[in-house]
Amino acid sequence: MLPPGFTFQPSDQDLVLHFLLRWIHGLQLCRNVVQEADAYAREPEALLRGRQKAYFFTTLKPSSRNSSQVARRAGRGTWTLNTSKQGDPIKLAVAGEHKVIVWFKRHLSFHLGNAKNSTGFVMDEFSLSSSYAPSNAKGRPGQKVLCVIRQTQRAINDAAKRKRQQLQTWSPPPTPAAGVRKVSNARLQKLQLLYIFRSMKRWGLTTAEEEAQLKNLMHDPQVDENHPTIKNMVAQFADRASQLDSIHHGSLS
Repeated sequence: MLPPGFTFQPSDQDLVLHFLLRWIHGLQLCRNVVQEADAYAREPEALLRGRQKAYFFTTLKPSSRNSSQVARRAGRGTWTLNTSKQGDPIKLAVAGEHKVIVWFKRHLSFHLGNAKNSTGFVMDEFSLSSSYAPSNAKGRPGQKVLCVIRQTQRAINDAAKRKRQQLQTWSPPPTPAAGVRKVSNARLQKLQLLYIFRSMKRWGLTTAEEEAQLKNLMHDPQVDENHPTIKNMVAQFADRASQLDSIHHGSLS
């Protein structure tokens, strides 16, 4: 991890010269900011794990056995190539010789199924020319690349919307089979309230007084599903779910 107050904001040439080039040649580098992982093995949301942007060293794989095409399918979707361009050559002096590093940048977007519109997750894939790294054949399986995956505002909004829906929709467990102990309606109502409370607490939308009140309700056998306090707390927490958008955006700024 970077020290507090520092952010990782390299230029494209920094990524190529100080990270991708060193990784390909097995030189020492700081890997706590660029992870070595298969960027095409899982969907981008699973790779980012709540982050807005992440960096990965990846070795491209074939789409099928003996295929010269790169596998860009990940989970339920596919990374689709939008643009590909050659970056500005980097001049480098190595052992008294002057070399020119030719590199490429591909821009891809992630699509679910056959959908035409992107999910809001995008990727920049950096690679070197095979003229500098012979074993690094351009755009072919086995090529070593550096991938930068990030969320656009659309992906952030979609994630916040899913969180709201999870909080606002709750269904009780299925009716137990014969011989299985039934759970009372009052108990189900309390469990619903506890589920909503824990979800809201993670976002800082509850108070210590409400937590103490909930503990008393959970252990009071006289409180049934029609108790006004339970109904009021469920309604209050459901209303607060609408605040998730602003809280989610604030945590990323």
